[in-house]
Amino acid sequence: MQTIDRAFTVLRSLAAKPGTSTLADLSRTADLPRSTVLRLLVALEEQGVVQSISGRWALGPALTTLTHQASPVSALKELARPHLLELADLTGENASLAIADGDGALYIDTAVASRAVSVRDWTGERLPFHGTAAGLALMSTWTDQSIADYSEAGMISFTDTTLTTLAALRQRLDDIRRHGVVWTLQEFSDDVNGVGAPIIDPEGDAIGAINLYGPDYRFPGPRSVDEITAPLMDACARIADRLA
Repeated sequence: MQTIDRAFTVLRSLAAKPGTSTLADLSRTADLPRSTVLRLLVALEEQGVVQSISGRWALGPALTTLTHQASPVSALKELARPHLLELADLTGENASLAIADGDGALYIDTAVASRAVSVRDWTGERLPFHGTAAGLALMSTWTDQSIADYSEAGMISFTDTTLTTLAALRQRLDDIRRHGVVWTLQEFSDDVNGVGAPIIDPEGDAIGAINLYGPDYRFPGPRSVDEITAPLMDACARIADRLA
């Protein structure tokens, strides 16, 4: 019984803090020796109840499945949260999770970068598929007919660089399928650049997308493209694996 009590103490400590926690944090919060906490974490990780991310700890997919079976969006959001925090910390820019919702990409969570100048947090807003990196990433698994239907309904121009033709849209989506990511350069909002990648389910459909974005003068900046896109695609792949 003592082991079960301690395991739940550790789980409550993880649940009380959004994102990830260090072993030292959990030991202090749970008021347990580090060796005890580590032993419990390892055992819980084997069952998928917790997960280790870059040396830190978060609630795992097995627990998410148990608590969110009736809400796939909640499961996706909880699994993605630690990765959003990690990406925001790595790049210094906002990291958002979006899903397809009606005629646009609904931003359901954002890890806001701790920078003096930060781009607006669009959590809770539905943005156009064709104007945002997350939206284009979500469209990357659509059928040709669905793409044509979307284009026929009209693609509004938000800036001078917004995609507004079917040919341009198809070209961009082909690029995403080849490279796994898509960059948008001031296509929805002036002076904001973004990059997005899809989260692909076992059926090959994009069930979500992660979008990194920041001011154009700073993002991507002097960093190589791979420094940004590699961890982004890795995060999406890991979330997809967990959900599968």
